[in-house]
Formats: sequence, structure tokens, C-alpha cells
Amino acid sequence: MALSKIQMERLSKLSKEQLLEFIDMFQKNWWNLQNNYILYLNTEYGEDAAVKADGVCFTANAKVQMYRLKKLFGLKDDIPSIIDAMVLSTIWANGDFEVYDVTENSFKLKVTNCYQQVRRLEEGMGEFSCKPAGFAIADAAAKVINPSAEVKCLVCPPDPHPEDVWCDWEFTIGS
Repeated sequence: MALSKIQMERLSKLSKEQLLEFIDMFQKNWWNLQNNYILYLNTEYGEDAAVKADGVCFTANAKVQMYRLKKLFGLKDDIPSIIDAMVLSTIWANGDFEVYDVTENSFKLKVTNCYQQVRRLEEGMGEFSCKPAGFAIADAAAKVINPSAEVKCLVCPPDPHPEDVWCDWEFTIGS
């Protein structure tokens, strides 16, 4: 376990609400690092290099997260398990998202507010072309839970998208 004895002792004294706030803070810290890393690469080496690094590094991270979540929660290879893995990971924690159109063999996940993209627009940088990395990440993550999983990008920057949808993905198995 990565937690030290003193950390475990301290965390065991927290209330459920404090533990949830702690988890939220760690997800925000993780995304802060990722966002600043990509911003640095984009500024220093250009967007193509940033997109490539995002796809490589974040995809590797997503696989590790999925393996750990699968083991920790005893996830199976079905749609509810893929949904649980996606919801519990940090993959989509950089904004607000919804899971919808859930069937036995598929579901869709859309990001309705992407903090990284909003921040870029506020700073006058324009949208980050995250579609290649987003696809690689979503596909790799889903395949850890079910190797036959297929992912389809419905929309993601640089695609034109509705104001209230940054990206939208469809996950299917055994169709």
C-alpha cells in the first residue's frame, strides 16, 4: 500500500464527508498537474507534441487505473463494470460528465463541462485538440475491463460541438 502508517492513521479518523472531500482534492490535484504538464508542452513544443504526449502518458495512466479499479472492486467484463470503472477513475474527473443511453451492451458518456478547455478559452488559447488522446485513453481503459469493448467518438475537439457538450463517447461490447 502506498499510504504510510501515519497517513492511514490520520485518514482513518476522517468522517465520510471529509474522505470524499479528500478524494475530490486529490483528483483536482492530479488534473492540475496534468493540465499544467500539457500547457507546458503546448507552449514549449507546440500542440502536436502536447497532443502526442497526452495520448501516450494519459493512456498508460488510464490502463493502470482500470487494472487497479478492476482488482479493488472485483469488476467483471460487462457494461455496468465499464461504467463503474469510468465513473470511479480520474479520466473524466476534469469536469462534469453524464452517463446516458445505458443498455445491456452499450452506454454513452458525455463531458458537459471540461475545466481544461474552459481554462484555455479564458486564457485566449483556443480549444485543445484532445480527440486523438481522448480516443486512445477511452479505448485503452475500456479494453482493460473488457478486451472486446469498442469505443466510438461522437464529438470531441477539434470537432465542432454544442456549447454544452465538449466530448461524447459511445462504448459497446458484444454487439
